[in-house]
Amino acid sequence: MTGFLGALVEAWAQLRIGKLRVLLSLVGVAVAVAAMTFVVALGQISVKVLSDINEQYTGRPGTVTVEIAPKANGDSSSDGSADTDASSLSDGTDPNDQHAKVERVQQAMNAFVERYHVNLSDTFYNTNLRLSFPEGASTVNATVVSGQYGMLHRTEVEQGRWFRPDDADDLSPSIVVSQSVLTQLGMSELTGPVTIDGFSPARVTYTIVGVLPEDKTSQRMCEGPDGNFIDCGTEPLTAYVLADSFNHWLPRDFEMPMPTLELWAGKDGAKQIESLAKKDFDATFGSQATTARDNLMGSELDGFATFFKVVISSGVAIMLLGALGLVNISMVTVRQRIHEIGVRRSFGATNKRIFFSIMLESVVATVVAGLVGIAIAIIGVRVMDLSVIFGEGFAPKVTPPFPMMAAFVGLASATVVGALAGIIPAIVAVKIKPIDAIRY
Repeated sequence: MTGFLGALVEAWAQLRIGKLRVLLSLVGVAVAVAAMTFVVALGQISVKVLSDINEQYTGRPGTVTVEIAPKANGDSSSDGSADTDASSLSDGTDPNDQHAKVERVQQAMNAFVERYHVNLSDTFYNTNLRLSFPEGASTVNATVVSGQYGMLHRTEVEQGRWFRPDDADDLSPSIVVSQSVLTQLGMSELTGPVTIDGFSPARVTYTIVGVLPEDKTSQRMCEGPDGNFIDCGTEPLTAYVLADSFNHWLPRDFEMPMPTLELWAGKDGAKQIESLAKKDFDATFGSQATTARDNLMGSELDGFATFFKVVISSGVAIMLLGALGLVNISMVTVRQRIHEIGVRRSFGATNKRIFFSIMLESVVATVVAGLVGIAIAIIGVRVMDLSVIFGEGFAPKVTPPFPMMAAFVGLASATVVGALAGIIPAIVAVKIKPIDAIRY
């Protein structure tokens, strides 16, 4: 360790002496490291941003989505569709009683979650709410959810809050609305719970407890004077409704949608839960009644791995070109230090010490250049407007932390290139005979 540290100190001293000689050769290395580190960092940030966006729609990675379509009693056609003329479903439920079917499916879903100890799960279905606004009634696209939906989808609330467990007991169903709903109510800020009357599917008063961030990626279509639909210039009217306080208000003649179950099992357990869900629910509701799928993005990750390899390979190739100049300068430096090397050899310096002292000069130089390149890349990521790359609707509000993996790749590549560039001059220095060097 003492010899290694001594070689490092000596290499740094030689670089300070010949700094003007190596400066230009290191410019190419620093630029290559900066470019490679910047692109790798940007790629990792892109994957993180896209993953966060994907979680808002499909849940955390490792989420299994289960949909059930109960089959008729022991009957199914060749294409997998059930015989609608059957007198009862495979679970004994009257096929004409939609509420009973949904209740049966919901009970089976709850039993499955309890049986396999799934800690994070939710159910949801989509419907339309007809709500009263100052300018008249409007239709709001609603998602009726259970309490853990927000946690599973990492749903952000810009104003107010998400649903709480005690909201389930409220006689006024709690809803979280889009910014467009608040705007249509003539409000710009939610200072407290606000009530709004609903006409369908149930006549009930809702309580707005939260407001979602503005969605700039979608457009709301309105009917124009000529009957054609035009862009209103605002996001659609959307809302989340808490199922526990909403479902018991629904009339018996309402065509109750079948709920969708989401189970978070993690990346390692997703396939197992998917298989168990198909097996258990098919046993209850009929063969091929269950559709289960996970949200693992294998192809996207494979694509990023390929992109990662291409960027690193290109960066290393550029650094190797920059290192050629460093090799030439190191060779000239070794020729100029032949007498010094001969004296050191005569005083007992080993071939190993001479080899590493010469090679470490190149390594230290490229590491310094790599650090400079990484600093440039960090500054570039910080000052870049991410909305230019991701679009205004998808860009994160806060720039994610700089990925340490990108910095490690840049520094490691610079170190390896420096070592390769220093091997040839080091071998030349070792082959110098002490007596010839002293006479030089």
